[in-house]
Amino acid sequence: MNAFILKFCILIGAMLTTTAFVGADLHTSSSSTAGNATNGLDAQSIFAFGSQIFYKEAAQPGNEYVQAGVSGYSHDLVTTDAEDQTYGTAWRAGVSTFISGYTKSSEALLDLAAVPTLKTNAEKMAVCDEFSSGEEEIDQSESYFLAAKASASPATASGFTIGMVLERVDEILASSDAADQSCMTAVLANENHNPDEFSRNLKDTENAVQEMRRIYPELQVLSSDFT
Repeated sequence: MNAFILKFCILIGAMLTTTAFVGADLHTSSSSTAGNATNGLDAQSIFAFGSQIFYKEAAQPGNEYVQAGVSGYSHDLVTTDAEDQTYGTAWRAGVSTFISGYTKSSEALLDLAAVPTLKTNAEKMAVCDEFSSGEEEIDQSESYFLAAKASASPATASGFTIGMVLERVDEILASSDAADQSCMTAVLANENHNPDEFSRNLKDTENAVQEMRRIYPELQVLSSDFT
């Protein structure tokens, strides 16, 4: 494993270094187009070849840890312009949708506490709709982030960031689902005139929301887009 990681680091360094030399050659050697056409060498072909070597090596038995680490990422260790554009679009959509869902789920807690003062069952169930809608948006944001990951290289800072973000989004999604379930149980208890059961489920919902709020600052550390 250590030998593989060492070879991986050497490969990445060589590929990134190539950007300076091959990239410069492509821009400054326009007068030798015929020669370039003959050797067929460009930066993208070198990057693609290096990526093939890496993933072929990673697929070997004994490299399961590395396989898990690169799962879901692009197979281009140096991403293309199209992949970078896809990443940016999916990332922005993910952040926007996540923040909207997180806000709905966390702020609905105050409305749930006020359920005993509401007059109709429709008003009470509307509170749980807030939790449900927030959970749906967080779930949708995870899909956007997975699409961003599929266009990111595991060898880059953005690749590291999206991997860490997905872990925390998944944790917050689980807490959002717990809050949604507790809300419905609390409303049902209120309808059945069971204040003790309502209080227990209100507390469960509060705990779930507090867990969401505990994790959220970790996202802010990973990216200023969450602030």
